[in-house]
Amino acid sequence: MAVIQERRTADGKTRYRVQVRLKGHPTQTATFDRKTDAKQWAQDVESDIRHRRHFRHSEAQKHTLGEVVDRYLDTVAPSLKSAADRRRHLLWWKKRLGTYTLADLSPAVIAEQRDKLLAETTYRGRQRGPATVVRYLAALSHAL
Repeated sequence: MAVIQERRTADGKTRYRVQVRLKGHPTQTATFDRKTDAKQWAQDVESDIRHRRHFRHSEAQKHTLGEVVDRYLDTVAPSLKSAADRRRHLLWWKKRLGTYTLADLSPAVIAEQRDKLLAETTYRGRQRGPATVVRYLAALSHAL
């Protein structure tokens, strides 16, 4: 729910402070010169929160896939039985998509790289099989 407060500055101007508070989410606050801008912002933020776009996106802008892979390899992978394979698979993803922020990482981008992986030949000169590609995708999904 949004609350709009009218406030006076030291020089006598009117400003509008908006607070959007929804249960289970941190409070969002902004200040505007016009009340219509304040109302519009409040509606947009409430909509984004309800549709789960606002906070996840802002947090996803801060981290890259490379950071996620590194953290996973440092914390989770050492305790796994198949750590060597998973490490190799994750490093493949990191090499190709490591600079993408999590917000920019879309199913289309992942599918494009998946198709390239399927078309690549192994170091033995063989075509990769679908089961191998599934293992690469599984490693990525575990890290995310």
